[in-house]
Amino acid sequence: MIGRLGLCVLILVACQPVEGSQETAPLGPDQFHALILQRLSAPEFELIDGAKFYGPLVTEGGSRVYVSPLNREQVLGELSALIEPHVVEMRWGDDYGQYHGTFRLRSDPELEIALATSLLKPKTDTFKDAPEILKTYQSDVLYTPPSVWDEP
Repeated sequence: MIGRLGLCVLILVACQPVEGSQETAPLGPDQFHALILQRLSAPEFELIDGAKFYGPLVTEGGSRVYVSPLNREQVLGELSALIEPHVVEMRWGDDYGQYHGTFRLRSDPELEIALATSLLKPKTDTFKDAPEILKTYQSDVLYTPPSVWDEP
């Protein structure tokens, strides 16, 4: 009798998933958007007027621009860790000092978000009317919420 009980306990223990091995269920578009906004609302990010510094096209589609005292690589790491469980594929481009990508949502692959982060230091012309941004922050972040993107 104890042999069977021991075997049952062994089977139950062996069938338990390893802690942390379960995948995170992908969030729906609204939940995913809220998750990203929550992270970008943390003290190490500050929302700025993207249209003022980069022109009105930057804020089309609900896009937002943030600045951060974190360096570009730190921002990339934090954003990657945040979105990876919820997107189909993690592929960042690196052009002219900017990491950028569009990412399809696992919960609805017709929807994509866009994220980019770049160094602020070389953007002296962009922020000539706001030198405090260049003195205080190291990087910027552009975030476009989930939407259907037309292929060019």
